[in-house]
Amino acid sequence: MSLTAVYAEKALVGEELEVLEDACILVEDECIAEVTTRREFEASGRDAAIVRLDGRTVLPGLMECHDHLALDARLPGHLDMMNLSECEHTLLALQGLHDDLMSGVTTARCLGDRNYIDVVLRDQIRQGRVSGPDLLVCGIGMKGCHGHGYVGMPHSGVEEFRRTARENMFHGVDILKIFVTPGAPAASPEEFIPCYISYDEIRTVVEEAKAMNLRTAAHCIGGRGLDYCVRAGVDVIEHVYSITPDQVKLLEEEFDGWIDMTSGIVLDPEREPYCPPAAVKKMRAAREYSRQCINQIYQSKKIRYTIGTDANHGLLYKELEYACEGGASSLEALKGVTVHAARMCGLEKKTGQIAKGMKADLIAVDDNPLEEIRALKNVRFVMKSGKISDRE
Repeated sequence: MSLTAVYAEKALVGEELEVLEDACILVEDECIAEVTTRREFEASGRDAAIVRLDGRTVLPGLMECHDHLALDARLPGHLDMMNLSECEHTLLALQGLHDDLMSGVTTARCLGDRNYIDVVLRDQIRQGRVSGPDLLVCGIGMKGCHGHGYVGMPHSGVEEFRRTARENMFHGVDILKIFVTPGAPAASPEEFIPCYISYDEIRTVVEEAKAMNLRTAAHCIGGRGLDYCVRAGVDVIEHVYSITPDQVKLLEEEFDGWIDMTSGIVLDPEREPYCPPAAVKKMRAAREYSRQCINQIYQSKKIRYTIGTDANHGLLYKELEYACEGGASSLEALKGVTVHAARMCGLEKKTGQIAKGMKADLIAVDDNPLEEIRALKNVRFVMKSGKISDRE
């Protein structure tokens, strides 16, 4: 067994990301063997390969909680790219995986691609044939025939949803994903939000998932669909751009799941050049109302949330900035892509924090992100499962 000692000025350790000064993280093969200080390790007289990250802060590898492999929001016309060939999707996916890993993402939750490309790449990464974050995948996303979902496939009726749910599970997915509402947010509380899937269809997918101990995720910006998701027992509701105060109260009192935030889709003006003019116009009209809705989640003391980009590969740091601007503390925002993200994904015993026995998923930045969240923009070092992926 090989032992590596990672030295850093600071490390954010444990479930509360507490600051450890003059840190030494001992890595044995793929896991963290011990968390100590440099002085204590050197006094022990043990031999190890040394990685020096002087002047830097080490923290757990980030978890991107809403991703698509064959969709890249950094490219013009990306919404139409789901109609490209499987080969072109693979090339897009490989580039996105690389960029995500180099930005500090060591685990990604993928919520819809075509042709089971996500399942194939997850398995290839596990076998060491492809470089990228470890993946949790959903296979074929399920939408209504008349509904939203660029990456989803159309369904109508309980049995069609059941059939695809079971096909996904046959292929070994980790999550079942449904598209419940439109993608574009409402511009005001009076605007009607369609629901493209019935309660019975939603409940059917939830029941199929629970029978195999899998989690469910629902694309849902608000409206009646959000009420259905809570009632049906969906595990994770994605986006909630148009959630009302009454629905926030519903989540606080009756929802035992998670909200996965992707604020940049609405709030980031730098995404506009890559979207159709009509979509940009609608997004601008909805931006301020959406900001009010989204910020209710960040400011709630009861709602559990995680954070993703929705295919804005390599730019997860922006989402944490929006969370902090919306009222989240730096600690809670950072937990949304580490400790809390691992718990939401069912990986809390494997990754998401720097502690003995956890996977050695580590990144390093110049400053302490608890004091300056934008420090995550420039990741200087990435170690995934004990292997250094990027080193300055």
